[in-house]
Amino acid sequence: MTDLHPSDGDLAVETTEVRGLSVTRVTGDVDVVGVDLIRAELDAQLDLRPPALVADLSDVTVLGSLGIAALLETHHRAVAEGVPFTVVASRRSVVRPLRLTEVDRLLKVVPTLDDVATTRAG
Repeated sequence: MTDLHPSDGDLAVETTEVRGLSVTRVTGDVDVVGVDLIRAELDAQLDLRPPALVADLSDVTVLGSLGIAALLETHHRAVAEGVPFTVVASRRSVVRPLRLTEVDRLLKVVPTLDDVATTRAG
């Protein structure tokens, strides 16, 4: 498990294993201050070659353009390495920017962690 907290306390990043999935849970605002932390954690998890990687953004309050770019970078690397990558998001503040930028057409976005297991099995 990796647990990373920047000094400002507005963002937390924690990775755990949930039902065989590597789940990186992000809490707080994903903006200029925290995006490097998230990018580094997702890269570190891909270095471990998990059977699947999940970015759980259920508790993200703001998703800025740099956060979207980090998700896209992770997606591209995951595809290249054959690791399924899924984003969990249900808050309007996260889902809306993904839809407006049409990034949700490229990324696999589901509303709950339970939906990740369901879509992997089906």
